[in-house]
Parts: sequence; C-alpha cells; structure tokens
Amino acid sequence: MTRETTYTLYVNLSASQVRKRLKGHGWGVRRVEATDRNQAAITHTATGGHLRQLQALFADVLSSTTQQAVGTPLENLKNLGSSSAAWLREIGVHSRSDLEELGPAQAYRLAKQKFPEISTELLWALAAALSDRHVSELTAEEKARLRAEADGRAL
Repeated sequence: MTRETTYTLYVNLSASQVRKRLKGHGWGVRRVEATDRNQAAITHTATGGHLRQLQALFADVLSSTTQQAVGTPLENLKNLGSSSAAWLREIGVHSRSDLEELGPAQAYRLAKQKFPEISTELLWALAAALSDRHVSELTAEEKARLRAEADGRAL
C-alpha cells in the first residue's frame, strides 16, 4: 500500500473559521488544526486544480506553505479588531509584516481613501500596534507627527 503525500497550507484564520469555509468541499483536506491565535494549518493531499481551488478559497486571507510566511495575523495585534483587520485586508495589508512595510500613516491614508468613515483612531491604533502599546500610551507629539505624516506634510 502506498502512502499518500500530504501537504500543509497555513492560513490567518482560526481553525473553526477554516472548517466553516471548507464545509461541503473535499479537495483532499485531511485535518485542520490551530497553530496560533487566528492561525490554522490545513493538512491536505490536494494538487493541481484542487490545490488552486483550495488556495482560492483563502485568497482573502494570507496563506502559505510555511507558517513564518503568513506572519502575525492583524487580529492578533494590540488595538486591532475584526473591522480594522477587514479594512486593512481590503487595501492589501494581511499581516504585521505588511503593516510594518507600508507604515501606519500610509496604511491609514489608503484605508481612509477606500473607507471615508474611518477615524484617526485607526491611525493611532496602527502606530500603537506596531510598537505593542495601547493607544492611550501614544503621546500628543507622536499623534501630531502621525497626523502630519498621514496628511502628507512634515513636522
């Protein structure tokens, strides 16, 4: 008897959310398990078209064959909840490393363009999240610098 080759796909969703998405689809999924908060590993045998379908099902959240590549999910960052994370994903920011690369001011500016209802609280939350602090710990000077940067002017 030949042994099946299994592969792992890591996604930035909780295991229960992954199971809900997979309901009704086979695609060679053997197991779904939590690897971290808001991260899961999908053990599967999918190749070819089934693999592409499996990856497409998770296209809106970061997925990869290595856990390090998916990075820290946005929902795991201090000050960011599901709404903030959804806004950020809409502008292409899926993980902490994406946010670090773009910077809080640019991420805020892009999100504000797409979602005008967003307040400057998101700007403060993004900056504080990257330094693992609570929003209330940002100083008035930091907030002024961030606001100026988001508005495209220098202080």
